[in-house]
Amino acid sequence: MKKNKINKINKIKILIFFSLLSVFVVVLISLYSIFSFKNDIDKLFNNRTLPSVILENMKDYYKINVLETLKQYKNKEINFNQAKEVISLAEIILNKQWKTYLKHSIDNDEIDYLLLKNISSLKKDIDKEINRFVNNKKINYSDIKDSIYSINMFISDLINQNLKKALSEKSMSDKKFSIMIKISTVSIIIVVIGSVILIILLIEHFKKINLLLENEVKRKTKELEEINKNLELRIKKAVEENRKKDKIMFQQGKLAAMGEMLQNIAHQWRQPLSSLSMIIEGFQIKNQLGKLESEYIQRKTDEALKIAENMSKTIDDFKNFFLPDKIKKRVNIKECIDHSKKLLLPVLRKYNIDLIVKIRQNVNIFGYPNELSHVCLNIINNAIEQLKNKEGLRRVIIFVKNDEKNVIISVIDNGGGVDEEIIDKIFEPYFTTRLKEHGSGIGLYMAKQIIEKHMQGIIRVKNIKHKMFSKKLYNCAMFEIILPLKEKK
Repeated sequence: MKKNKINKINKIKILIFFSLLSVFVVVLISLYSIFSFKNDIDKLFNNRTLPSVILENMKDYYKINVLETLKQYKNKEINFNQAKEVISLAEIILNKQWKTYLKHSIDNDEIDYLLLKNISSLKKDIDKEINRFVNNKKINYSDIKDSIYSINMFISDLINQNLKKALSEKSMSDKKFSIMIKISTVSIIIVVIGSVILIILLIEHFKKINLLLENEVKRKTKELEEINKNLELRIKKAVEENRKKDKIMFQQGKLAAMGEMLQNIAHQWRQPLSSLSMIIEGFQIKNQLGKLESEYIQRKTDEALKIAENMSKTIDDFKNFFLPDKIKKRVNIKECIDHSKKLLLPVLRKYNIDLIVKIRQNVNIFGYPNELSHVCLNIINNAIEQLKNKEGLRRVIIFVKNDEKNVIISVIDNGGGVDEEIIDKIFEPYFTTRLKEHGSGIGLYMAKQIIEKHMQGIIRVKNIKHKMFSKKLYNCAMFEIILPLKEKK
């Protein structure tokens, strides 16, 4: 319910934002349209007035550059070459301006057509007289004067006609522009007022929702206060239960490991017991033959005592392995790995499995040596289970390297890797791929708890390809243990 109300508030905020944005866009578009329309009006007016300016220039050229020059030549104020140069230049300019005018003239009606026809006819006559003067020095000043006055009169009429049209269109455009401004202003005012009303309504609705939320928060706060009264007791009880479960699981793990250790002890003791049996049988046979000598008794007794001492040492090694570390201390990585290797040596020999340890630099960390040995033992035991029924090369390689912050222990076996479907589950409690009589599913779970909770490190597994110091590439499982060189606070 609370989430729904929060979503409603967010929707209201978005709606207000888009309302304001819409107002801004409408105002912007209106202003753009108005000024675009005004610009079009100005362009149209300029297009109407430009031809008139061109015609006015033509009038000046006909009157000043042509007629006045001929008059000066007639009165002998200038010579023929000077007059010819001015008139020739004026003719070129007039022809050019006439073409420009025809190019820019727009919407010619019947009156314009008649005026243009008369101007064009007179222009031809004037051009003809000018050419006659330029080529033959002959000129009928009276005729060309009448023609120039006539063409200027028609040009003036055409200018007036264009100006009337321009003013008329300007007047109509100004009216349209005024109407458009009024409509745009009214539209903007309506949109702004509508948006303001909508925002006010949304704000009021928002206030109501906010009030509902406050009441809901108060109600939930009361419920939380009631829950918190018994929460501490419930948490304490849950923590105690979890601790009990952890202790039970660790005990189960220890028992499972103990069973595996007993098997290792049996492997360790099989050969010494066989040797003791042979010594005892030797005593019996020598005694029956009457050849039991003191020197023989002393020598075989020393051998038996040495065998018994080694068997006792084996028991001490396994006993120390199961003593829990209560206090953190300096842990030598190489010694921990060698200790685990020593305990598993008979099993490794039985299944013809090579265990190779490669350490770049022997380092010490701060932690629990017995527990770290237990982790290594569990991982190697898992590798043995994968390899013991495998044909061909059976090999486990342990790499130890370190950087500035961590030491990394990588245990790789060529047992084919871990099934991708279960690789994410192998550290879960009671998860095992072995038969129930051969595994409890606690070993790797314990390893994860020891490394991550007790020693502040990381343990993980992945499948890789590795040559295992051979020519062939194998599918391998790699368990990686990352431990800090310095104790974390």
